Amino acid sequence: MKFSVRSCASVLAVVALSSVALLSQAQGSRTPKNIALTEDGFPYVRGEYLVKVRSSDALERLLGNQYESVGAVSRKVPVLNAKSGTWYKINLSDDYKLREAILSARESADVIYAEPNYIYHTTSLNEKNLPAPGRNGKGGPDYKEIPALPNPPVADPQLSNLYGLSKIGAQQAWQVSAGSSKVLVADIDTGVDYNHQDLINNMWRNPGEVVGDGIDNDANGFIDDVVGWDFRDKDARPFDDNSHGTHTTGTIAATGGNGTGISGVAQQASIMALRFLGGSQGSGTLEDAIKAIEYATDNGAQIMSNSWGGGAYSQAMFDAISRANDKGILFVAAAGNSGTDNDSKPTYPASYQLPNVLTVAATDSADKLASFSCFGAKAVHLAAPGVKILSTTPGDKYASLSGTSMATPHVTGAAVLLKAAYPKMTAKELKAVLMDSVEQLPSLTGKVSTGGRLKISKAFAISRSMFGEPNSGN
Repeated sequence: MKFSVRSCASVLAVVALSSVALLSQAQGSRTPKNIALTEDGFPYVRGEYLVKVRSSDALERLLGNQYESVGAVSRKVPVLNAKSGTWYKINLSDDYKLREAILSARESADVIYAEPNYIYHTTSLNEKNLPAPGRNGKGGPDYKEIPALPNPPVADPQLSNLYGLSKIGAQQAWQVSAGSSKVLVADIDTGVDYNHQDLINNMWRNPGEVVGDGIDNDANGFIDDVVGWDFRDKDARPFDDNSHGTHTTGTIAATGGNGTGISGVAQQASIMALRFLGGSQGSGTLEDAIKAIEYATDNGAQIMSNSWGGGAYSQAMFDAISRANDKGILFVAAAGNSGTDNDSKPTYPASYQLPNVLTVAATDSADKLASFSCFGAKAVHLAAPGVKILSTTPGDKYASLSGTSMATPHVTGAAVLLKAAYPKMTAKELKAVLMDSVEQLPSLTGKVSTGGRLKISKAFAISRSMFGEPNSGN
């Protein structure tokens, strides 16, 4: 059964089925009471759907007063303004009577799609075992002052423990580009410990906001969004309660040369923290994922890092990533950890066929495809180190994790280095250079479309031949 449909009759029939049969199926399982399952086994938030309509009046016509009176819609929330119509989240009661709505909507073209509010999870294997500090109630802690960096730089003491940097040639690449604070990267994840000693210097600070004044200074619809936004808990403190997002951020851009801990692939960057996943399960909803992508698109992100997956194909998410593509934003995505072939069994968002999506598998220290990593000769583009990767965790700590979640930020960090050196490089060009410059490995032949693993040092040689000498400024 497909939840994305093109007629109102099909939309409402699908909703009717899921409200009865699928909810009964979910209630008979060990699934939490607010979660249901589609017939294909994909979890979603019970009673919540994303509906795409052609106009602001379309949903009102479909779900008018006669349906409100039987509890059809308790809340309508705009989620995404796509070119072809607006997506709304609607809440349906379990006993919603749909017969009249199906009959009256049969000939209508107001509703284009409807789909469940799918649930997504992080794509690493062992972060659930890591402790994380509390979030001070609903929000995270206040922002600390940004410390001065040592001048001249001081070597990071755990640099030698980062085999991934050696594999991809990061140290050689740093001779050309160490990154730049002008490159804005959205880490869409479980949030970030934005006060971490190895991350604080590379966190984005929204130039249009004043910390803690309770005013939307830049008029972007978000009050006090200093380092990003928490879409899961709806506040301006996207602090990590899981460890996953802090770990991926560290691989992208832990501060290099500060004499502390490690270095990310990019030693300098501006990290926008966007939290839609959280809790011990590292879970979040389609609605919040789309809102995070939208925020990044509208607030200047040039690269998005996405170490998460789940759900079936979502037209709503496709629309959101497509809008990012229109803005020239690279969308780096984890291939998944089920060890399956994405060509025959797609995983999302990694499998969306869009020009800006760059999908990453995981390799180990011996350059073998990780046993857990998804692959795909067509659907997965390249691999990167993703087994036992040391990086930052909340509370000024460090830990090693494994997963395509850990491979993805290696590629994101490499994209930062290229973008810093060649600011005019487009998302399409970034993707092409990163794919064309991989190190070919026998273990990846027929497993990823390039047959290789990320090699950022080689990417600079290709970039120089294509675009000339790199920019030396930060």
